[in-house]
Amino acid sequence: MSVQTITVDLPEELYRQLKQAADSAQRSVSDIVQERLRQDEPILPALPQDVERELAAFAFLSDEALWQLARATLSTAEQAELAELNYTAQDSGLSPGQQARREHLLNLYQRTMVRRSEATGHLQDRGRDISSLFALSH
Repeated sequence: MSVQTITVDLPEELYRQLKQAADSAQRSVSDIVQERLRQDEPILPALPQDVERELAAFAFLSDEALWQLARATLSTAEQAELAELNYTAQDSGLSPGQQARREHLLNLYQRTMVRRSEATGHLQDRGRDISSLFALSH
């Protein structure tokens, strides 16, 4: 496991608390901070490598390309089909073919949402106003 070093400015009182906890446990402040961060760490599944590579490339995209990705959705037909398959799954169950199609559409939806999120993050990091992405349309 590689180690990354960061510098964090802490209020004096917080540092004293961490130092006291470290001294009591005969450990380093770094160990105590890492332990506390791990306690709050969300448990997220790893993304497939192809998705990780695709998302890493977003850093090199133009703002225009990022805006397109941030606004991407499933087509209206795909949304309607997924809604119908979800309804059918709850109502009467799906055939194996329908289940496979539903899984395909769900995968497509999830990848679209991950792309949107990543693109939005890059736009925000570049100082762009992303509030329009969250406005409800009528």
